[in-house]
Order: sequence, then C-alpha cells, then structure tokens
Amino acid sequence: MPNPDLNSSRLPRLLALGFALLFIVAVPWYWGDGGGETPLVLGMPLWVAVSTAVSFLISCLTAWAAFRAWPSGGDDAEGGS
Repeated sequence: MPNPDLNSSRLPRLLALGFALLFIVAVPWYWGDGGGETPLVLGMPLWVAVSTAVSFLISCLTAWAAFRAWPSGGDDAEGGS
C-alpha cells in the first residue's frame, strides 16, 4: 500500500515542475525568426495559438490544484440553516 505522506509531499514538486514547463512553452522566446511565412491557425500566427492553448492548460492545472487542495466542509461552512 503506498504511503499517502510520500504522495502528498511529491505533489507540490510535480505541480511546480508542471507550471514551470507550461510557462516555458507558453513564452514565444524560443520561436525562431524563420525568415519565411509563419503558419496561421484560425487566422492567428502559430505562436499565438500555442501560447493561447498553453494558457488554457495552465488555467486547467490551477483549477485542478485548487479543487484538490480546497477544504470541503460541507453545508456547515456555508452557513446553512
């Protein structure tokens, strides 16, 4: 049976690594000048489409991490009657 403490201690490191990799991919600094025509995706240059897609992935990862770590107190936390 896996140790839950080990898994929970590895999660922040994996999240940080995931965020770092996604931010590196999202920034278009690594795109070469190319000197030719840039391919278009839905009327946008390819680097814009990649940055937009990676931004969406960063948002999804953030939402997943927040929902996973958010304490669930049930109806008591919302002040129900």
